[in-house]
Amino acid sequence: MKEQTSNPVETKNKITGRSMSKNPLASPQKTNGHKEKPNMDDCDQVDDALKESENRYRRLFESAKDGILILNATTGQITDVNPFLINLLGYSHEELLGKKLWEIGLFKDAEANRAAFKELQEKKYIRYEELPLQTKLGSHVEVEFVSNVYQANGKKVIQCNIRDITGRKQAKLHLEKINEELSTLVEALQTRDREMKMINQMNDLLQGCKTLEEAFKVIGIACEDLFSGQSGGIAVLHDSGQFLETVTRWGNKPLLEDVFALEDCWAMRRGQEHEVIDPKINMLCDHFTSPPTAGYLCLPMVVQGEMLGLFHLETPTGMTPEQTVNWKQKAVTVSEGVKISLSNLKLRELMHRQANHDPLTGLFNRRYLDDTLPRELNQVRRKNDPTSIAMLDIDHFKKFNDTFGHDAGDLILRELGHLFKENLRKSDIACRYGGEEFVIVLFDSTKDESLKRLETIRERINNLQIRYREQLLGRMTVSIGIAEVTDNTMTAEELVVAADKALYAAKKAGRDCIIVFDELESLTE
Repeated sequence: MKEQTSNPVETKNKITGRSMSKNPLASPQKTNGHKEKPNMDDCDQVDDALKESENRYRRLFESAKDGILILNATTGQITDVNPFLINLLGYSHEELLGKKLWEIGLFKDAEANRAAFKELQEKKYIRYEELPLQTKLGSHVEVEFVSNVYQANGKKVIQCNIRDITGRKQAKLHLEKINEELSTLVEALQTRDREMKMINQMNDLLQGCKTLEEAFKVIGIACEDLFSGQSGGIAVLHDSGQFLETVTRWGNKPLLEDVFALEDCWAMRRGQEHEVIDPKINMLCDHFTSPPTAGYLCLPMVVQGEMLGLFHLETPTGMTPEQTVNWKQKAVTVSEGVKISLSNLKLRELMHRQANHDPLTGLFNRRYLDDTLPRELNQVRRKNDPTSIAMLDIDHFKKFNDTFGHDAGDLILRELGHLFKENLRKSDIACRYGGEEFVIVLFDSTKDESLKRLETIRERINNLQIRYREQLLGRMTVSIGIAEVTDNTMTAEELVVAADKALYAAKKAGRDCIIVFDELESLTE
C-alpha cells in the first residue's frame, strides 16, 4: 500500500497577509520519519516583511508630529526619542538616551513622577490631560501625555506619546476670554435694557402728571433707582429768570443748595455740560451745600433755546472707561427725557392758565368759575362745610376811566388782583367775573368769618394809594354782596345771582358797604 503524505500546514503571514504553505518559524514536522527542510523562499519573504514593517515604523517614528519616548519598562530609562520631541524640548538625542525622566528635569516633581511610573508599571496605562514639561532652556510646554506598556521582541517597553497642546490651550483660553467678554456684554445689554424700561416708565408717568410738583416727585423716585448709590438733584429756573430752585433730590448727600444764582453753575453759564473728574484740580461750581469730595456732572436743560433748569449728578467711583461712557450716556438720556417732559408740562400749564385765568389781573376768569363752582359746591355740601360766595364791584369805576384813561383803569384792576392774592387763602377762589366785577368763594368759612375777612379787604382797598404817571388816582371803594351756602337746593348759578342781588342792594344802600343776601328781606321791610 502506498504511504499517504500529510497536507502542508496553511497559515497567513502576519505582516503580508499572504498564505504560506509552511510556517518557517514552526518546528519541523516529521514525514515518513524524516525532517522536512524549511522553504528558503518563504523565510526570505518573512524577513523582507519584517524589515519593511520596521522601516515603516521607523519612518512614522521619525516623521511623527507628536513626541515619542521609548522607555525601559523596568528601569524607566529612555531607549529612544523621536526628532519632534528633541526639537520641542531642546535636548540632543545623546542627552536623552539612557536617562530617566526625573533625571533630566522634564517634570517639575520628580517624586510624583516616580509614583506615576510605578502606577504605569502596575496598570500598564496612564494619561495626563495637561502636563507642563520643562525644556532645556527652562521654559514650559503644555502637553497631553499618554503612556502604555507593551511587548516588543520579547521585552516590555513603555511608549510615551507626547502631544503639544499649547495651541489648543491658547485657543481654549481665547475662547474662555471671548465667552467672558460675551457674558459681560450680555449682562451690560440686560442692564441697559432694564434701565431703558425704567426710563420709559418714568417718561410715561411724567406724561400723565397734572402739575410740576407731581413731575418732580416722579423724577426723584425714578432717579433714585436709576442712579443707585449716587446723589443728585434737579433745579428749575424761577419765573423771574434770575435764580434756580432745587425741586427734587436723590441719594444720601444734599449736594445742591435750595436756591442759587445761574452764575453759580459753570454749565448754566456756558449753556453746555460741565464735568468735574477730580475736585482738587477741576473748576468747581458754587451751588453746593458743602465742598464736593467726588466728581460730578452738570447738564443744562434747554429746550428750543429756552433754559429750563439744571440736571446734577455725582460721578460714581471705580468705573472703567467703558462704564464711564455708559453712565454718562444714561445721565444724558434721563436729562433729555426730563427736560422734554417738564417743557411739555409747563406749556400745558401755560395753556391751562391762559384758558382759565384773566390775563390782566392774574385771577381766575368766569369760565373757570362756571366749570369749577358746581363741583366744589357738591364737595362742600357732602362735607357740610360752611362756605360763602361774595361779589365785589368797584364804585364809580367809569369815572376813573373817563378821568385818567383806560390804562389807569387797567392799573387799578391789576392792583386789586394783587390785593386779593395777598389777603385770601390758597383754598379760596378769586376770579374776575367781568369788567370791574369780582367773585370770591370763601371755603370753610362761616358767615361771620366771611364778613370779617371781606371787611378787612374793603378797608385795605380804601387805603390803597395807586399812582399813575406820578399822579395819585384818589380814594377807591368797593361794594360787596354775600350769599351763604345754606340751601342744598340752590345751584351754583343761583348762588352767584343771590350774591349779585346783595351787591345791588349794597350799591343802592350808598356803596362802600357789605350786604348779606339772607338779610335783604329785613332790609326791604
